[in-house]
Order: sequence, then structure tokens, then C-alpha cells
Amino acid sequence: MNILNHPQIEQLKQRYQQLEKRDRLALNSLSAFLGLMLVYFMVWSPANSYVEQSRQNYQRQAALLSYLRASEAKARQTTGNSSAAVSGQSLLSRLSSSAGRFNIKPNRLQPEGTDGVSVWFSEVGFNELIRWLENLGNEGFTVKQISIDRQEASGLVNARIILRS
Repeated sequence: MNILNHPQIEQLKQRYQQLEKRDRLALNSLSAFLGLMLVYFMVWSPANSYVEQSRQNYQRQAALLSYLRASEAKARQTTGNSSAAVSGQSLLSRLSSSAGRFNIKPNRLQPEGTDGVSVWFSEVGFNELIRWLENLGNEGFTVKQISIDRQEASGLVNARIILRS
């Protein structure tokens, strides 16, 4: 069934034809105005709003990109510092395992800057300590500062050593 042949539509057509010319013009104008308003509020306004939101989103993203590019050097520098901290940790573990191979146990290990470590020993054998330090020299470590105190027991010392890699 065609909608234009529907009885109610036919009735509306007849009523429209019975209107005076001036009334039909007013009805046509009102229909055109309502049609334009419908197109504006259902098509143009949402589309325009979407375009404006997209433009604002683009501007925010562009500002974020320029900020990230500007702070890239600082972020890379921070990343470089964290890798130094990681290498400092590996430095501590290298020293600890090396001391273990010489049967001496450090009481305390503390990082000193990016390439140094302070090591404390108490009551370790002097000869083992000297052999360990000699081995560290072969591994590329240098003694920056050393303090050795003799103990009452023969051959035992307390020591504080600052090493650099």
C-alpha cells in the first residue's frame, strides 16, 4: 500500500486544496521554515558541534605534543640517571660477590655518587683484605680512600674503603 494513497493523506490533500491561495502560501512558508529548522537542529548543529569538538581536541593534542617534545631532553636525562643507579646496584653486587670469593664479608655497602662505593668491614683478616683489594685493582677498581684499624686479635682489622670503578 502506497502511503500517498492512504485515506487520511487523501483527506489532508483535499483540505489543502480547499484553502485560499494566501493560506496555502502561509502553510507552505511555515512548512519550509519547520523543514529548515529540522535540518538545522538534526543535521547542521550536531555536525558543527562535532567539528568544533574535533578542532579543540586537535589543539589540545598539538599542545601536548609540543610539551612532550620540549620535555623530551629532560626525560632522556632522567632515564640516563636511572640507568646509572642500576649500574650502581650492579657495582654493589659485584663487590659483594667478589668479597665472598675471598672469604670476607662486608658489614655495609653504600653507593658513593654514580661510580663509587663505600665498603665497611669489621674483624676481617688483613691478608684476605689486601688480596681482595689487589683483585679489585685487576678488575678496574681504584681505591679512593682507605682507613684500616688494627684489632687486638692477631691479623684482624676493621676497614672503611671508598672505591671507584
